[in-house]
Amino acid sequence: MSDGTVFPYGITFREDGVVDIFPAAQVFFHYKNGGEVQFFLLIDSGAHISVLPRADAEPLGIKIEDGKHTLIVGISGTFVRGWRHDISVRLGENRIKLPFVFIDDDNAPRVLGRAGIFDKFSIVFEESKRRTAFLQNNSKEVGAVSKILSRIS
Repeated sequence: MSDGTVFPYGITFREDGVVDIFPAAQVFFHYKNGGEVQFFLLIDSGAHISVLPRADAEPLGIKIEDGKHTLIVGISGTFVRGWRHDISVRLGENRIKLPFVFIDDDNAPRVLGRAGIFDKFSIVFEESKRRTAFLQNNSKEVGAVSKILSRIS
């Protein structure tokens, strides 16, 4: 396993012409016809579980109804129907199995939540350089970050 991976921020263009820049992770999924497909997921420390839109299930060869039915609450406070699946993905050079909920909305953003990620990696957001680092827990890099945090707290 790699000690860490650095991802540049993602960029989206809104309909009103505004450019949005956001912390993103490049995540590789097994494509149903072989090979891998990559998605850039919004890194959301406020989201417990990772979310994909319903439309992503079919290309990944996943029948969403075979997953565990669940309701999740969005930022607006409304409940959205979804189906939970554990999916093996590649994040940098690390292969991990993560819980994902496919929500009943084909236009939903792809979100990388805390479950399965924050217990394996220390996440460093470097806004000034528009990049995010995923540092493998128990690595020398995490030890250095921990020492810095202990020193300033």
